[in-house]
Amino acid sequence: MINPKKGDQIAALRRLLSRQPADAGTLSSALGISQPTFSRLWPAAGNDVCVLGAARSTVYGLRRDLRDLGSKLPVYRVDASGETAHFCDLIVLVGHWYAYQLNGSAAVKLCEGLPYFLQDLRPQGFLGRTVPKEHADLDLLADVLQWSDDDVLYYLARRGENSMGDLIVGNESYRRYRQQRTDGVQDAIAGAERFQRYPELAARALSGEVTGSSAGGEQPKFLATISGDDPDQPGRHVIVKFSAGIDTPGGRRWGDLLIAEHHALQTLARNGIAAAKSDILIAQNRVFLESTRFDRRGLQGRLPMLSLAGLAGETGALEQSWTTVANLLFNQRQLTLPDYTVIELLDLYGALIGNTDRHQGNLSLSWKPGQQYALLPCYDMLPMLYRPNMQGEVIDRRLSLDAMDKLDLRQLPRAAMLAGQFWIAVLADERMSDDFKTVAARHLDDAAPMMV
Repeated sequence: MINPKKGDQIAALRRLLSRQPADAGTLSSALGISQPTFSRLWPAAGNDVCVLGAARSTVYGLRRDLRDLGSKLPVYRVDASGETAHFCDLIVLVGHWYAYQLNGSAAVKLCEGLPYFLQDLRPQGFLGRTVPKEHADLDLLADVLQWSDDDVLYYLARRGENSMGDLIVGNESYRRYRQQRTDGVQDAIAGAERFQRYPELAARALSGEVTGSSAGGEQPKFLATISGDDPDQPGRHVIVKFSAGIDTPGGRRWGDLLIAEHHALQTLARNGIAAAKSDILIAQNRVFLESTRFDRRGLQGRLPMLSLAGLAGETGALEQSWTTVANLLFNQRQLTLPDYTVIELLDLYGALIGNTDRHQGNLSLSWKPGQQYALLPCYDMLPMLYRPNMQGEVIDRRLSLDAMDKLDLRQLPRAAMLAGQFWIAVLADERMSDDFKTVAARHLDDAAPMMV
């Protein structure tokens, strides 16, 4: 029988742990007891009290079950050849806390909310909205914006085998991935079939019948796999954005913007700056921008990917510019000088071409624990200043150079050269509408003070 004093101490310990995990010294001090007394106390506090880490890294927490999945979820990484390895175990704790311990490390990491490496896997944007309907059996809220961290984690552990990047959470998703690998790629598209299949997939995407993903962005899109029948084009995974019908003003403008994105990426690649490989297809009154996914390698392999937005909990630099975050990481020796320099250049290039959507979700890094981050290819680089409004109307907008006052202009000459090449390519492209060519010419005039 537990004596009243010990019972009070156990109740106080559980209250402390329900607020947040802590080490023995912190808990002993808060309880007003010695550490030897604490060592005798905690084993009697309940089976849900857990010991995390070892030796000086030991902390104590209060476990809780995530629905029917228990309190411990394994996390796996998939390598470039498609092979898997255990990455860590994620422990679900009371009070919206989570803990994980990387393989080979004694230190336990505590997070109030999901750890940074899972943040980007949250369903979002056009594709993310399809997830609740597609997986209605999971009994999750219809609006992914209302999902809690637990909702996200439950989805990832049950249906997260195809998330972006190289991580898979939970044994069910891991099993589903293994089954996919055994079955081989299903419904792969031959390169020559894209003009027929892409309009079909666009129609399905608009009706909510496509497989969801954590790939963000509100532009309508779908995922596809190209079979690689052509020896010069190996099998690959792609993400395909598409316009509305180009016989409407809004659809025509989005078609122009997708072609512009293709040129923005090609301009960078021609100048030795890594950018997503892209292609433009026009079929059945729509423009399609196909981009090869750089978080995939061939048909089976995967590569790590972490956006600046996903990393914001670690950097504490939410809503800051690309350059600001890159400077922070560089000063912390987490980013190389060449990558910092390229990010600074991309920020300027984006500003000069009218990319007003340079948020932290649109720039990503490769990552491995204990190593420096490495910049991944540029993507989602286009003159979003000229996008239609939410009602699909084309609004007359002009470039303002005021926003450049906040940027580091040391690389302005090179950024201006790139921007000039981009707009020249836009003006020379016969697929562009006359209306957008007028916009391009005027943009060059407006940007002239920073381009000469």
